[in-house]
Amino acid sequence: MTENNSEKTETQYEYSFEYIQKKLEGKKDSFGMLMKEIVRTGVCTECGTCAAVCPVLEWDHIAGQPKLIGKCTGCGICYNQCPRTITDPHILMGEFRTGYVANTNIPEVIGGQDGGTVTSILCYLFDEHLIDAAVVTMKDLSKPWHPVAQIITSKEDAIKSSGSIYSHSQTVEALMDAIRQDFRSIAFVGTPCNIDAVKKMFDSPTGMLKYFMRAHVLSIGLFCMDSFAPEALYPFFEKDGIDLSKVQKMDINKGKFHLYYDPQAEPVKSYTIKQLDKFKSSSCNFCTDLTAENADISVGSVGSGANKNTVFARTGIGTEIMEDAAEKGYLEIEPFNAINLNAVLFLAKLKKVAQYNIQKRKVFIVRDLAEKEEARIETKPEAEQISVKPPLGTRKFLSASKTLNEVDQILSLSLTNTIGYVLEDLKIRVVTVEELFEKRPWITTIKELFPFETIEIGYPLEIKEGEPIVTNILVEASTETFGKIFSRTFKLAPKE
Repeated sequence: MTENNSEKTETQYEYSFEYIQKKLEGKKDSFGMLMKEIVRTGVCTECGTCAAVCPVLEWDHIAGQPKLIGKCTGCGICYNQCPRTITDPHILMGEFRTGYVANTNIPEVIGGQDGGTVTSILCYLFDEHLIDAAVVTMKDLSKPWHPVAQIITSKEDAIKSSGSIYSHSQTVEALMDAIRQDFRSIAFVGTPCNIDAVKKMFDSPTGMLKYFMRAHVLSIGLFCMDSFAPEALYPFFEKDGIDLSKVQKMDINKGKFHLYYDPQAEPVKSYTIKQLDKFKSSSCNFCTDLTAENADISVGSVGSGANKNTVFARTGIGTEIMEDAAEKGYLEIEPFNAINLNAVLFLAKLKKVAQYNIQKRKVFIVRDLAEKEEARIETKPEAEQISVKPPLGTRKFLSASKTLNEVDQILSLSLTNTIGYVLEDLKIRVVTVEELFEKRPWITTIKELFPFETIEIGYPLEIKEGEPIVTNILVEASTETFGKIFSRTFKLAPKE
């Protein structure tokens, strides 16, 4: 009887496993993603669920993490069972009543930003006298492509305000000005962070607008992956030969930032988002909302195709506005489908995992030339050498990576605490190794390095002009408690 039950249970398990495996086939939620997002960021709860559900995983009690004991097929079962991963659609992009793929049906708006849906909604609202004013972001006439928040009161103003500027805009200040001017019904267009601010002002017990019953605000949220600092980004463009006064349009599409002198022609210049990452607003590193989850209507270009928009009507009034605007000829809409949804979910997930970011502490070394270098060699009895053993078997203490700045001849070293608890009095030693000799030793001591925290060290190479950058850099780390815990040699070579 026991054998029959065992066989039946095993068959049911295998059936369930194969069913879920087939359902997840083709997704990118693999064991590698689990390691990258959950285990290596330090948010793993060590519950062992991933190993419990997968036949090719087992829990490594020494390393405190899952390990493969067979071939991974990338089915994603481990990832989707983990309590720390974010996989449910309503968590990734918020609740909504209806999804659409939309584009403008207004001749003056056709050929604008993506599908022109936001501008068309504003035109409809003004024509139908549903709003007195709208708060939008426009280009500052005195500073090309710098954002300025404006109150507009007509359809003509709405058409003039079309187009995207990928920088923060103080739209809430314009909203408060509109309320002070006694506008009663206002459409508010903003990025997720600004939409959240307005929602809090209405919903929070201490919100400025909670008891201000005369103001009715319809919020139209814009999908937002990143926002860039204009004071840093635009000088970079100009240095690269871009005349901002001639740029008629900017957009982000398929991982690239495009600039156009002629909106109907090919972009004059395109950059990968990775190239512009250093100009991104620091707050975007911690933002988890791609789709403006707290808006009445959310609009973006992800998953909708060329010259169209993805739209989520999240509230009753948002749904009515979309349907009526389409019925009266301002918009063309079609139902959203699973293919479109997958693209949104993928990008939304990239935003959601930002909550796993751990703020990195930067440690800079200042070399004291008067300080005597510690003894190169120290001899101790063998018994003393091995008296202290690293805890948790062979678990790795540190991970390291390097970045070479050939212009300034600086090697940036990033060391991350991967052991899972505080390392105290961590001594870092960096030297140049040429043949059998060590040169230019740098030593620093870090009082505390917290779990999964990263330190960045700049090591000057001091290579004479004309000499090739081909050398070996030895990086060692040790503590009084555990002795040497890390040693790695980086070989440097110039970029080809």
